[in-house]
Amino acid sequence: MFTIMGPPTWTPDSREIIFSSDRGVATGLWRVSARGCIPQPVAGPVGDAKWPSIPAKGNTLVYEQRESKFNVWRLDLKDAKHHALPPSALVSEKGDKIRPELSPDGKKIAFESNRLGFWDIWTCNVGSNNCDQVTSLHGTAGRARWSPDGRHIAFEFHPRERSEIYVAEVPGGLPHLVQTIAGTDNLSPSWSRDGKWLYFASKRGAEPFEVWKMPVQGGSPTRITKNGGISPVESPDGQFLYYSKYEQGGVWRMPLQGGQETEVLRDVDGGGWPNWGVTRDGIYYLRFGKFPLVTINFFEFATGKTIPIWTLEKEPGWGLSVSSDGKSIVYIQNEFSESNLMLVKNFR
Repeated sequence: MFTIMGPPTWTPDSREIIFSSDRGVATGLWRVSARGCIPQPVAGPVGDAKWPSIPAKGNTLVYEQRESKFNVWRLDLKDAKHHALPPSALVSEKGDKIRPELSPDGKKIAFESNRLGFWDIWTCNVGSNNCDQVTSLHGTAGRARWSPDGRHIAFEFHPRERSEIYVAEVPGGLPHLVQTIAGTDNLSPSWSRDGKWLYFASKRGAEPFEVWKMPVQGGSPTRITKNGGISPVESPDGQFLYYSKYEQGGVWRMPLQGGQETEVLRDVDGGGWPNWGVTRDGIYYLRFGKFPLVTINFFEFATGKTIPIWTLEKEPGWGLSVSSDGKSIVYIQNEFSESNLMLVKNFR
């Protein structure tokens, strides 16, 4: 599954469409015939390219090139409702980073990074920049989730048009494909608390994403949701399954033993499905206010109240998670960014 960034534009002869997408190593410009074909990268633009524009007459292409660096930050908690100290950068090596995930013992962190070109899964020791590359699949790998024993990582991989679920042993294991549902997009995996099941989201064509589960050792997937679902995760007590709905927003839950779904939290933006984490006492999430105001909030199950925990000082990235002991939050924050307007002459 790939995302189109901003509006596309027509070539002057109306035969092709130019658009920005994260189909490749990084977000770049692509061209596709108006009659339909496999999109091809646009020659010329270098780096992160968005917002293409072509004048009705002439042979020039204008686009925005943005450079930025997103790092992993950690906020330690004094208790469920208060932070202990101001946050600090946890991983600040080169390359962008998204969707961080702390290991069950809190000693390692997994995340996605494009530091070597392709988006791959990396792990680092907490408190140092000693990092290991988990995947090198020459595609887009992401949404890393640790197994309960910390020995494996499940993730999604986008080799071409469709996405699939993979599992890799850490450290040093080769990723292997999990046979989920053929002919569909399968992504956003997570583990059951006992480590025996893998949850994931799947969709076919224009259908909405739904949550499924299957045995880790292999077997037939079982559908869990009926009205849409993505980013599934079991509650710490193993009683509920929490999930979001793609582009709709909110956090929902349903009893693992069966029953109706319930919307628990509405204050999560559509598209923000990786931006929350569940603990025994509530849900931590990114709350987007009037730009550029973004806060880490805590929704308390017992009272139904929302408590602001910390206001981010800079632009947030994608992803938030909570340590298994509920004492630390990790998230992504931009350290710097700049935009340039680029011109390609003699564009054809």
